[in-house]
Amino acid sequence: MTQKTINKAVTKEQIAAMYQLMKQHHNKNALKLIDLYEKLHKNEFVISFAGHFSAGKSSMINAVLGEEILPKSPIPTSANVVKINSGKGLARAYLTTGETIEFHEPYDMEIIKAYSKDKDAIKRIELNTSKPLIPAGYALMDTPGIDAADDADRIMTEGALHTVDYLFYIMDYNHVQSEVNLQFLRAVQEKAIPYAIIINQMDKHDENELSFEAFESSINRTFEQWNIQPEKIYYTSLKDPNIAHNQLEKVKSKLKSLMTGVREVEIATPLHQVMKEHKHYLIQQYQEQFGETDDSDESAAIDNEYHDIASELERLEQLPRLLEEEFLQELNQTLRNAYLMPAALRERAEQFLESQQKGFKVGLLGAKKKTEEEIDRRIEAFLTPLQESIESTVQWKLRERLAEVAEKYEIKDEASKQHIQELEIRYTKEQLLKLVKPGANLNGDYVLHYTDEIANDIKLQFKREARKIVDELLQAINKENAGKKQEYMRLKESFHEKLAEKQKRNEGHERLQQQIEQMNEILISSDFDNTGVIEIQQHIAERNAKIKEIDVSTLNWDKKENNQQREEWTEQQQNTATTSSESTLKVLDKTIQEVEGLLGFDSLIEDLKEKKTRLSNRNYTIALFGAFSAGKSSFANALIGENVLPVSPNPTTATVNRICPVTKKQPHGTVVVTLKDEKSLAEDVMQITKHFSPPQADLKGLLDWVVKQELTREKSLNQMYRAYLTAMITGYPVMEEHIGASITIELTDFATYVTDETRACYIASMDLYYDSALTRQGITLVDTPGADSVNARHTNVAFEYIKHADAILYVTYYNHALSRADRDFLTQLGRVKESFQLDKMFFIVNAADLAKNEEELQLVVSYVQEQLVKLGIRLPRLYPLSSKRSLQEKLDSSTLNAQMQAFEDRFYQFIHQDLIALTQQAAMWDISRTYHALVRLIESLNLDEKAKEDRKQDLLLKQRRLEEFIKTARSSIFLDRIHDKIEKQLFYVLERLSIRYHDMFKDFFNPATITESGSMGKVQVRKAMEELTDYIGYELLQELQAVAIRVETFMQEEAQRFYQLFVTESKQTDEIFELSNWSAPEIQTPDVARAFDKLDFSIFDKAVVTFKGTKSFFEKNEKEKTKELFFEALKPLAKEYIETNRVHFTSEYGEAWESLVTGLKGFSANAINKLVANNIEMMGTNLDKGALLEKQTMIRSIIRELGIEEV
Repeated sequence: MTQKTINKAVTKEQIAAMYQLMKQHHNKNALKLIDLYEKLHKNEFVISFAGHFSAGKSSMINAVLGEEILPKSPIPTSANVVKINSGKGLARAYLTTGETIEFHEPYDMEIIKAYSKDKDAIKRIELNTSKPLIPAGYALMDTPGIDAADDADRIMTEGALHTVDYLFYIMDYNHVQSEVNLQFLRAVQEKAIPYAIIINQMDKHDENELSFEAFESSINRTFEQWNIQPEKIYYTSLKDPNIAHNQLEKVKSKLKSLMTGVREVEIATPLHQVMKEHKHYLIQQYQEQFGETDDSDESAAIDNEYHDIASELERLEQLPRLLEEEFLQELNQTLRNAYLMPAALRERAEQFLESQQKGFKVGLLGAKKKTEEEIDRRIEAFLTPLQESIESTVQWKLRERLAEVAEKYEIKDEASKQHIQELEIRYTKEQLLKLVKPGANLNGDYVLHYTDEIANDIKLQFKREARKIVDELLQAINKENAGKKQEYMRLKESFHEKLAEKQKRNEGHERLQQQIEQMNEILISSDFDNTGVIEIQQHIAERNAKIKEIDVSTLNWDKKENNQQREEWTEQQQNTATTSSESTLKVLDKTIQEVEGLLGFDSLIEDLKEKKTRLSNRNYTIALFGAFSAGKSSFANALIGENVLPVSPNPTTATVNRICPVTKKQPHGTVVVTLKDEKSLAEDVMQITKHFSPPQADLKGLLDWVVKQELTREKSLNQMYRAYLTAMITGYPVMEEHIGASITIELTDFATYVTDETRACYIASMDLYYDSALTRQGITLVDTPGADSVNARHTNVAFEYIKHADAILYVTYYNHALSRADRDFLTQLGRVKESFQLDKMFFIVNAADLAKNEEELQLVVSYVQEQLVKLGIRLPRLYPLSSKRSLQEKLDSSTLNAQMQAFEDRFYQFIHQDLIALTQQAAMWDISRTYHALVRLIESLNLDEKAKEDRKQDLLLKQRRLEEFIKTARSSIFLDRIHDKIEKQLFYVLERLSIRYHDMFKDFFNPATITESGSMGKVQVRKAMEELTDYIGYELLQELQAVAIRVETFMQEEAQRFYQLFVTESKQTDEIFELSNWSAPEIQTPDVARAFDKLDFSIFDKAVVTFKGTKSFFEKNEKEKTKELFFEALKPLAKEYIETNRVHFTSEYGEAWESLVTGLKGFSANAINKLVANNIEMMGTNLDKGALLEKQTMIRSIIRELGIEEV
């Protein structure tokens, strides 16, 4: 085989020089250059296999090599980058400690991983097989599975791409359009790595469910939307080589062509990529230290800032003087303009002065007294209008003017401002008299001179009072501004520090440019000394010197012992009645037949017939849950035994699909489509786009706004939401006229409405009336939205079915058991599982036929069991099965496989025995009561008339006593316990949030979500906070819904205890008072809003500003401070949300309890009335005792047949 090597124009010396430069910066990119140096030195062409977890990467490598060289596992295991080539027959594990352990063939990968304890201890693994599987100069690379639930594995895979020359990206059939796949492929394209896509596990494809052309078209459309441009898309199956469209041989041919002929070892492109990453790192470091200020604007910014500081300081210094000047100016201006003595007042003054003249006298008789009175009158006549003039011309205006001055200068001192409002001069009689000149002649000049003196005196008094106020204001403004002046003085002094900081920033920026320029110069230079090469070679030599050879034969290691010991689960069996419903119906018929027509038995016959009706007309709702592509619809079809629900590996906007028993009005094949109303659709759009400030508009207005804002291309919006909005916009013209309505369609159109996203996004539910073996048993099968769909999070569909469904079937997929979406939903099931009277949950591991053997199957089942227990689901009923295989067997009328048979046996036992057990027990109790009534009737035949009358009066008296007992029975102690239950349950909600918060934060704040520094990094931090808040808000809603279910169960239990008080008292009062079973009615759950839906995210600003850059955030652990600040802001809101709902729950459930008690008391009193009436009626009959004894014997035999203990 002839090979021609073409190396790009990059030398070892260039790589070594770049290494020396990057090493100075203590960055991991320097280590990548060692990898590139070795790659160039070995002239090694690397072909990588990457892809989604359990898509079949390791299996694909084994298949194309024709050798089982890599271990395979359908569950998450220790994940490492593994490089494979041919050579000496050894395996090396490079540990994080710097040590390397070496194993010679034969080796076992599990032994290697076990020896190194955990995946975090291993940096990478190299397998050097002695078999000539891979040509010299080539290597294959297996990378950790990429999964949204584990960002660490994705980061590990991305960290190995710099040595990759060609990449095969493997997806499994059911998860091609997973967003994590598409995001990774976009990152590969940005690194300019040539790649092909392999869509594996095509054996899952069913042409009857979806044509290959439609599947392929959907994939191409998605790739086009994401701008994914692979060299080639291959479709493969490793399980069935003969299936249609299997291109495994083409993959092998492509691999062979890559490893023969021209070998183009690419160094320049990855080197440029490493340089790009390193430049990004240097810029981040610069921004973390100096921020993102544009240097060109820095000088102007500092000058402007200094000018502002100096101006403000000067203003603060001048404020007291300016205030005093303006204050006195307003005072003098007001006093100058004040016209205190108008003509009318001067006339009063003249009359007053006349009364003060010597010899002033009034009248002849009693002149002295009259004169004194007249003097007093004239004083008052002058003083009163004078005071009014003071107030109107000076006092009010002065208060107003001075208050405006105080306001202008922002005086905060309330006492000073109050003194302004209290400013007044009260002129007195004594002051008037003091200015009178004794002996002066009364004329016009004197009057004018006198009034001027009074006016000036008044103004002088105002000045004295105002001076006191201005002194107070000056004291206040100095006090208020002291802190400000001190702060501005500090700022002014620190200005020199800013200049120094500016200098450092300039130096840092210059250094950054030099570092970048140095890297660029290395690429174009050819003049290097050999120190860099020596340093790299020395590093490689030191690493090889640390190789520790391990002799496998000396390791006493057993895989079984190394595996975690798994707890053996056994299903908890309910002690349910084994009597079939049919046999119970027969004995009910016999009992009714024996006593029908007997006087006094009407109410008992009514109770017996009610139980018969409940057993005869049984209807069950079975809800299916699971994440997208778990196989819910496929499993539903297997259960029905027909291809009813459309099955597609493409994600759709999930609706609620109900398969219902046929009725007279709805014959077989009828499909009723119920569309969402406009309000619900608008709320969907508002919820999805809430971070973009949607307008208050109708649905059309909102969709027009989405188009105008181009939100369907907004990368910060979840891809699922973008697809949903696109579907709504596309489908609106067709669906507009049907919004809020119900339409009936043909069965042939059913699949179109389910799978066409442009229609499905407008649908609330679809009811298909279908005659099948399943529905003929009264079962309605509900296929709910995927746990990770839009509808799952934005509606109460899940909660309603969790609460009301008779059974819950949760479906997870064999190769992707328990994704993140699974875990969130299963956590909710774990919260409520113990609240139900019966364990109504069944867990399905679908596609179990993918297991290569029983050992692997048990490994997956044990893993799922462990995870379920961790999520709070104790003793789960877990069934591995294959819906595809089971459906085909039913369609072929062949024997059903053991796995599906085991599930169906237990499932139908639950439906037809466990669920009806309570009704059967109630029926048996009614039969016992009937027997006892018959015994009492026979006994009454022996009573004479007087004894019958005495008995009648005794019963009526006891009836009244019992009615009074029931009426006055207090239920407050039960209500108190309910309130305590609510309070305690909600208290633990906040406790659990505090405990789980650390893990929640880690999911949203990690190196995969926060990749930038500076302003872009803060945008990412804010987005992560918004997403975390949204997640916590949804979790709190789920917590409260779980609390509601637990409280409602507790209330029903308390109501039964309360009823038992009546049952016990009644039986103790008289043996005839055997009350029938009472069933507590369903309790309406209070409406609960999602938490934080209208949150002002500015409350997190304090947490956002702590972010400087990725290095300090992650390496210096500043994220802990951010985490604390975020929770510090959110926790009070969570507490308030919980407290609000505590009050809401207490009120709503309080009313519900009162309603329960009222109904319960009415039921009990009515039952006692009927029993008394029936017994009195019995005593009035004259029946054939022999015939009654025969009836008694017959019913006793029924009781013995049922195994009921006689009471």
